[in-house]
Parts: sequence; C-alpha cells; structure tokens
Amino acid sequence: MKALMMGMLLLGATPSAVPDAGSDAGIVSAAATVGTATSASGRLRVEVLSAAVPLRRGVQVFQVRITDAASGKQVSGVVLSVQPWMPAMGHGISEVPRVTAREPGTFEVSDADLFMPGVWELRFTLKGTVEDTATVTLKLGR
Repeated sequence: MKALMMGMLLLGATPSAVPDAGSDAGIVSAAATVGTATSASGRLRVEVLSAAVPLRRGVQVFQVRITDAASGKQVSGVVLSVQPWMPAMGHGISEVPRVTAREPGTFEVSDADLFMPGVWELRFTLKGTVEDTATVTLKLGR
C-alpha cells in the first residue's frame, strides 16, 4: 500500500507531455497584435496586444500602445481609460478594468472580464497632453 501511494504521488508530480483539454493549448507566450485603431482626431494610433491568442471569452490582460499616427513615436503624458462594450448585446461589463501605465505610451489593461464570445469593442478615452478617443474591435471565441 505504501508503495502504491508513493507511486501515485510521484506520478501526480510528473508534468504531462500532452496538454489536456483544459490547458492553455494555443496560447502563445509573446504578445501579438489583436486590434488597432486610429483615434477620432486621426492624430493617434492605438494598438492592442495580447499573449493569449486566439482570444477567448473570460478575464483578459492587454498591452496597449499609443503612438503618433504620423511619426509612429510613442505618446507620453497620456492618461488612459477603457470601457469594454459588446455592441450586439448593448452592454459593457460591470467591473472597471485596471489600467496601469508601464512606460510612456504603453499601458497594461487587466481584469477585463469579456465574459461572452463574440464581437467586443474596447472604447478608449485619452486625456492629458492629448484629448482623444479610439475604439478597437476584437472578436472572442468560446
């Protein structure tokens, strides 16, 4: 019995070589662009990146880059807010996603619970050195 228990403990501690259905199969480790948009004024470009590609419903973490549309240089002095919105259903999410500035023109958006598959909009408001808005459209799978 002791040998059986020890064997079970050892086998349970060994990582599986094949991902199971509930694993992160299909997830890439490097962030990839999942959406871009030009701001309402046409002066800025907003790029949304994710390490979880393809996008699936659930809690998301995005990297957001704000650049000058003409020069491609990152824009500093911007305060970013975001409202996830599902246009087909006419609603957003109840919790406000966390936005953390990482470096000039780069932000992390976390705790964005996009709980349904389908088309979502990330509606960005930019304030500070630049006042503008932008909407990036994403498609989430199951």
